Amino acid sequence: MISVIMASYLGNYKGAALNREAKIVRAIQSILDQTIKVEPVIVADGCQKTVEIINKNFAGKVNGFLIGKQSTWSGVPRNTGIEMAQGDIICYLDVDDFLEKDHCEKIERNFKGDWVWFDDIVYNRHLKQWKARKCDVNTKGLCGTSNVAHRKITTWPVIGGYAHDWVFIQNLKNASKNYKYIGHGGYKVGHVPGRYDV
Repeated sequence: MISVIMASYLGNYKGAALNREAKIVRAIQSILDQTIKVEPVIVADGCQKTVEIINKNFAGKVNGFLIGKQSTWSGVPRNTGIEMAQGDIICYLDVDDFLEKDHCEKIERNFKGDWVWFDDIVYNRHLKQWKARKCDVNTKGLCGTSNVAHRKITTWPVIGGYAHDWVFIQNLKNASKNYKYIGHGGYKVGHVPGRYDV
């Protein structure tokens, strides 16, 4: 089974997406709408509002955990999700993003070794349409949290900074050389600071 981990903080910070309370509902629903059975694991990073949204919209359908507020981009919320997850494969979803219905099925069908990486989908403001974006685990800035799925083989850096996902990918590469590129995923990036917010 695949566990989809979402770390949620809905407070204000520089570069945050707008309307995140609505976007988290969209994100969680996209997990529940997957074509295979998956486990949603939502970790509220000191965010009572996340708990209220889960209770109002997804009671009995989502595993939610409230932890104390962490520093921005700390790995603690995702590490908590990994610890609580029941699935043997872990992937991630940010609050302001969402998944195509077959995203997890593609991962499961193509999963080989200890971890995989894949491309995502971004919004082109000028063309007003979604376009596949090529990602690369070997180049900083071209692969992030949304682009990997893995077994429970390593943890996130506790003090991360904005490039915490790049550090985590290096941790994955150091933990296992048994990984594979699986092409197109189904992860839609709903917000890129300074570029778009849908």
